Amino acid sequence: MEEPKEEEKREEDQCQNLVEDTIMLEAGVFPTALSEEQLAAATEKSRQNLFGSSKIFSLDTIEKRNYVMSDIINDRAKEHYERGKILLSRGLLEEAVISFNKALTLDPQQKEFYLRRAEAYLMFGDFQSSVLNHRLASNLDPSDDAIVTQIGHTLYIQGQYLFEVNMYGEALEIFALASELRPANQHYHMRSIATLLALGRLEDCLHYVTKQLEVVTSNPELYILRARLHDHFSNVVSCYQDVSRALTMDPSHQEAVLLMQTLVQRAEEAKAGAVNKALQGNMNGALHCINQAINNNPIELGYYIFRGTVFRRLKNFNAAIDDYLHVLNKVSNMKQSETYLETQRQLLLTYNDFAVHCYHKGFYEEAILLLNQSIKEEKQEKGLYINRGDCFLRQCHLDFALLDYEQAQDLDPDDWHIQIRIAAINNEKGLLDHHNRKYQQAEKRFTTAIEGNPYMSQYYLHRAKTREVLMQVTGSQEDAVTSLLLDIKNKQIIPLLTHLFPGKSMDEIMASKVVECARSKLNASLQTAVPLIPRVFQQSLTDSSFKSTQRPGMLAQTKRP
Repeated sequence: MEEPKEEEKREEDQCQNLVEDTIMLEAGVFPTALSEEQLAAATEKSRQNLFGSSKIFSLDTIEKRNYVMSDIINDRAKEHYERGKILLSRGLLEEAVISFNKALTLDPQQKEFYLRRAEAYLMFGDFQSSVLNHRLASNLDPSDDAIVTQIGHTLYIQGQYLFEVNMYGEALEIFALASELRPANQHYHMRSIATLLALGRLEDCLHYVTKQLEVVTSNPELYILRARLHDHFSNVVSCYQDVSRALTMDPSHQEAVLLMQTLVQRAEEAKAGAVNKALQGNMNGALHCINQAINNNPIELGYYIFRGTVFRRLKNFNAAIDDYLHVLNKVSNMKQSETYLETQRQLLLTYNDFAVHCYHKGFYEEAILLLNQSIKEEKQEKGLYINRGDCFLRQCHLDFALLDYEQAQDLDPDDWHIQIRIAAINNEKGLLDHHNRKYQQAEKRFTTAIEGNPYMSQYYLHRAKTREVLMQVTGSQEDAVTSLLLDIKNKQIIPLLTHLFPGKSMDEIMASKVVECARSKLNASLQTAVPLIPRVFQQSLTDSSFKSTQRPGMLAQTKRP
């Protein structure tokens, strides 16, 4: 009975001490500061007052017990983990997952536990759980790059499974996740491309491949894939470029070689179609076909030469010149080759035809510039000099025109086209001399013109008028009669004849000896002259107006190949 009383007394003393301490605190009275040792001793004394000599609530004991429990838990977790590994190796996946679950429940800070459970889920076919466990493991050790790689691999397997069961939309999402984790892994990107193809999203596929080629520039397979996509969308030029790049990387690449052969064959078929349409006169159709040929095989220079000819026939001279210059630039180091010489010839013909076009449009200065370019490259082509002379004649530059005609005549003295042009120039210069009252010089000019072309009635008429001024009556009468014999419809001759044969009728004039003499001289000159020239062509080189100083010319058309 004494012990309970003593215990009650201790409790009363403690309560009294607490009340006194509380009163002192409320009154703002603080006890004297104590050292750490004193506080520890006081704490231990208070514990003993409350619990006696029992050690169950000793802090040292609690800490020791915690350490012991932690070791036990860790050991137990490892046991479950090791057991799970054994079960996993035996293929007992459900039991293995249960063991790993127990291990993680006891110790959730071990990444190896998550990795093994992820492996079990993967073997189970539970891809999402496998990825989740890998991510949990990665959170515990963000520096472990192998875990991220394994996540990408798991997503790749999941995507491949979805692809094989024709779930292409879901597969594309999974492959995209894998590509985001490992953008340098080309297998993931290729599976995304294959999935886009399976979905029929060809435009998206083309965009994806192009984006990949910005990063990976040395993969011929990607270029071939994009080439086929370009071919599908009829982007033949881009298709050819990609095939060429693939062959540059790998000249023996079988698919690239076959695709290039296909493009070359298409080009030849298109060229044949262009030739057929050109022979039928369908130049626009020929142009369409030869464009297809060039798109399929842009390194074949013969196609550009043919297209240049088609452009020339369509009077698209600038385009023709561009094609010929392109060819010449490609073979600039082979100036004696057949391709270079033929292209050079076609270019000169195009310059000439362009000049003809400008001439008929009245752009004589532009025509002369084009002909200057042609003559600079080819000085032995008489037609170029003839054409430039005609342009000078249109501009009333008679001296320049005469120089060009004479240059052409030096190249071909027997060409009557040149001869009648020189005669026309002399006639024009004679008219100018007559107008300037240089009658002697004018009479010589007209005589030279008649010698060059004795078929022109106007030349005799002009000389008749000049000889009349020079008081050469007989010569004037003969020229007037000759002009009438060559062109009986020329009404300008009648007044002159009436003036030269005063008081005589036309019948009397035609029965005179002057007419007989003129006819005899005319026959003699015609027998030694050039063949009979078509009247239409003659009239194009002269004019009936005596005072006119501007005469139309005729451009010599060059032969087409």
